[in-house]
Formats: sequence, structure tokens, C-alpha cells
Amino acid sequence: MKRRKFIINTGIISSGIKFGSMFKVNLPSNPDIHQFEVGQFKCTILRDLMFSYKASDYFINAEESQLEKYVNRYNFNPEKIESPFIALLIETPTKKVLIDTGSGYSENPITFRGKTIPLKGKLLRLLNQIGINKESITDVIITHFHPDHIGGIFSDKELNYPNAKFHVHENEWNYWTSSKSDNENPLFKVFVEKNIQPLSNYNLSLIKGDEFDIESGITSIISEGHTPGQVALNLSSEGDSLLYTSDAFLHPIHIEELNWRTNYDNDHELARKTREKLLSIAHTNNSMINSFHFDFPGLGFAKKKNNKWKWTIKE
Repeated sequence: MKRRKFIINTGIISSGIKFGSMFKVNLPSNPDIHQFEVGQFKCTILRDLMFSYKASDYFINAEESQLEKYVNRYNFNPEKIESPFIALLIETPTKKVLIDTGSGYSENPITFRGKTIPLKGKLLRLLNQIGINKESITDVIITHFHPDHIGGIFSDKELNYPNAKFHVHENEWNYWTSSKSDNENPLFKVFVEKNIQPLSNYNLSLIKGDEFDIESGITSIISEGHTPGQVALNLSSEGDSLLYTSDAFLHPIHIEELNWRTNYDNDHELARKTREKLLSIAHTNNSMINSFHFDFPGLGFAKKKNNKWKWTIKE
């Protein structure tokens, strides 16, 4: 495999993360922006905002004694596991492709069951900071329909990426736009009503099957379990590859403990099979992995030893 080329802003350089050969570019120092290359593809990971989760939701069937060793290794508070919400921008020679849209930004908060929920995602501002205007986005790929991935499609009923083709898997579309999803979290349904259903009036393209070539070098891989139609994305260019796993793994522990379940998966058994499938693909292709909820920027590798997987940020 060719040597991977990474572009890092000064905020990330100071973090001590090491991936191959690094060099600086003339970007404002911003810890919410991370740039690198996959072959001819210029990739930018953008941190929309930070959230936190509880270990009791992330690892619902883990024994306390088993979890303790990971708490020490990863140094997290079980009551507050910090998690970024991200988007990935891929600039090819002919396209600007955005994967997921963050939680969204709106001057008007959502009111849900008497609670006010502000929408203050930074994605649009970060895109502007790197010189990308929203009208220049040619394609938007939505990996699945949870709020932190779809909230930025519209802002106050205005489509944020008016010239883009929107790619979603038909299984995800059919599930969330039918009675099949009636028992889902009601707040999730509000986000779908505001951000997904209106897409039927725009440039919507349904992804079909287990694997689908969306653009040259960008292939979707069905990754059901978390939701019925979640997709991962495989990027391939000039011998380099990146596997964007979306929410197949919510924490690096899920790579090591494939049987540990989360409260956020629709089907636990399918979710486990998807984890195995994606790890096998990454291992076969020697792919770097980008995972949505891992410590920013969520880049690293899954290494296999004695039939056990381990997450590492070094190749």
C-alpha cells in the first residue's frame, strides 16, 4: 500500500496523534477540523458538537468487573462518556461529498414535550472556515436517520445543500417513513419529519442492495443492526482506503467486545454481525477506520491478534 498522506491543522498536531507522515497546511488553528488525504481524495472531518453518554447505555450487558478494566484503560467517567458528533467531507477531482450533516443549527429551538432543545451545531460554520460554501456540495450521503446525522439537512425549513443529490439506503427510507418505525423514540421521529420526509421533494437517490457504488471510489456497505438501513462507506483511491463505520461501533470497546450491546441499536444480533463484517473488510483492505463517536477525529486501525480485535491509532 502506498504511504498515506495526512494533512493536520495545528490544533491536532499538538494532540500527539500519529498517523504516518504529517505536515502542516495554512489553516486556522481549530481543534474541530482535521484534514488528511486518501489517495486523490482530500478528506476533512468536522466536529459539529460534543455530547455525552452513560456506560449503562453504551454497554448494557457488561459485567461491572469486566467494564472496570476498560474504564481504567480509556480513562472515562462511566456517567459521562464524551462523544463528538462529526461529518466527513470528501473532495474528489470532480465532487464535493458530505457524509452526514450533524445535529443542525437553527435560530429557533425545538420544543418537545415541554422541553426546549437548542440546535447549535457548528458544521456550516466550519465548512465556511475551510472555504466550502453549502451551494458547492454536490452530494450528501446520510448513513442513517438518527438526529445527530440528519439534523443539519434543513435549517428553519431551508435546505442547507440546495444543489446536492441526497443518497440514503432504501431500507432506511422505507423503515422511517412507514408505520414500521412507530415505536421509535418520538423525538427521533420529529427529526425525521423535519429533515427526511421533505427530501422526497428534492434530488433524492435511494441506495439499493448490500454494496452500491455511489461515486467512483465511494461504495456504500449495508450495516444494519443499529438501524435497519444504516450504511458504512468505503473510500478507495490510488491504493489507499478508509472505512467510515458511522455508528456500527459507538466506542472502541465495541471493537474488542463484539457482544456488548447498546441501548441505541435496533437489532442486537444484526449489530454484532455488522461489527464482524466491517472489521473483516477493514482487515482485508488494510483500511484506516473513521468512527463517528470515537474521540475526535475518530481515526485509527483495528488490529487482530489471537482472534481478538483491538483499536489503535497507529498503523
